[in-house]
Amino acid sequence: MKVVTAEQMREIDRVTIGQRGVPGAQLMERAGQAVTDDICERFEPDSAAVVAGKGNNAGDGFVVARLLTQRNVRVSVFLLANPEELHGDAKTMYEALPEQLQQVRIEDVSRLREALKDFDLIVDAILGTGVQGPVHGLFGEAIEAINASRLPVLSVDIPSGLPTGGGPVEGPVVRAAHTVTMGLPKLGMLVHPGVEYTGTVTVAGLDFPEDLLNSPDISIHLLTEGMIREYLPPRPTDGHKGTFGSLLIVGGSQGMTGAIVLASRAAMRSGVGLVYCAMAEALQPQVAARLAEELTIPIPSRDGQSLDLLSLATIAQHAVRMKAVALGPGIGRAEGTERMVRKLVEELQVPMVIDADALNALGGHLDVLYARQAPTILTPHPGEMSRLTSLTVRQVQADRIGTARQLATDFKVIVVLKGAQTIVADPDGTIYINPTGNTGLAKGGSGDVLTGLTAGLLAQGCLPLRSALCGVFLHGLAADLAADTIPPRAMIATDVIEHLPKAFQTIAKA
Repeated sequence: MKVVTAEQMREIDRVTIGQRGVPGAQLMERAGQAVTDDICERFEPDSAAVVAGKGNNAGDGFVVARLLTQRNVRVSVFLLANPEELHGDAKTMYEALPEQLQQVRIEDVSRLREALKDFDLIVDAILGTGVQGPVHGLFGEAIEAINASRLPVLSVDIPSGLPTGGGPVEGPVVRAAHTVTMGLPKLGMLVHPGVEYTGTVTVAGLDFPEDLLNSPDISIHLLTEGMIREYLPPRPTDGHKGTFGSLLIVGGSQGMTGAIVLASRAAMRSGVGLVYCAMAEALQPQVAARLAEELTIPIPSRDGQSLDLLSLATIAQHAVRMKAVALGPGIGRAEGTERMVRKLVEELQVPMVIDADALNALGGHLDVLYARQAPTILTPHPGEMSRLTSLTVRQVQADRIGTARQLATDFKVIVVLKGAQTIVADPDGTIYINPTGNTGLAKGGSGDVLTGLTAGLLAQGCLPLRSALCGVFLHGLAADLAADTIPPRAMIATDVIEHLPKAFQTIAKA
């Protein structure tokens, strides 16, 4: 599903109304109908307070007020602007309000604060996508009064005060329990901190022309279950373990063998036929003791405890027989290891997922990526992205989309910037936002699970971008399913692996 900025949605509106001949009042009526249907299905209120500003967002709210009244819901409209300030379609919808519907002009927010106590639900129709900067004055005070009421709030199109294009929240913003957004979801609703204000989201298509909603000029997408079902590699009924590919996971070091174990277990859950784990030879017994289905390969090195340049030839000998390589889980930061990682990335032309300390080894040496002809997926968390780009973590987090896109386009790699609402950037500049996952993933080992899952899909012949997209979505979905019985606070990486089968099952039924 495409994701738009305010400017892109305004252009869709402009073309729909100005060139395609759809009246603005008709779109407003459809929007109000979609919101009303959602309210009645989701909240079943006996009473609703519609708090309205003066623009098109208010016009949508007036339609909602009229339609709710027709469904025998007690409704009052609280108007934050003088009715004479209304114009266009919003004025038309205001004038169509039934006479028996109570209208209250709010000039002092204390009156609104007191009145809200008499309602089951608040409909936020104050400000739409055109807001810029913090909201001040009566509108800002009204937002604070709505939040203080502790009533469930449904926001029309976007919570009032929320920056549509993302970025920091600088003033009061409505905290909605649910948002019905029009046409397409807005970027600011799907990334932090905006995602904290939107609640659950319904997208009302309103019958905008499909070619406008799917314009190639809109380069940001929201992942959905339907997309992931389409992207997963097929499972032919006559397949065997060779059919489903072989994966080599290279990693492990003294004290960090658990990472390669987690990655390999997740890879096996991905559906890949064979998983081989390569680690320094002294570590092989302890890794093998924790694995059953996976195969282990002891790799020679100078100290036997960590991989180094002496390991390179043996790893390469095994890797060329594989469909994909996962490089990095628990591999450590010994100087010899980092040199080996860079040579392996530069010389080994096999599809590769690079994670953890293998990413740190590339910091300051990203030029080795130019030598790669095979698909490459980088999976940094913000700290690793900071080391890759020489930006601070704060700078990375302030522009997650821009940072991921820049790295992907500059080095022709797929970038998975992990974190809340993980970002996947394609080398062509296209961005995907992942909606799944919870704070249970904020634990050591979660990244190793993602690496194994993604690399396992890649080894099955899943296209590289699709491997990354399916990996992040299923990883987050497994955590969400685990959260049904395990509080995120208590969740560990193994819980996520154990819920991967249910995640695949959920996608199959989507």
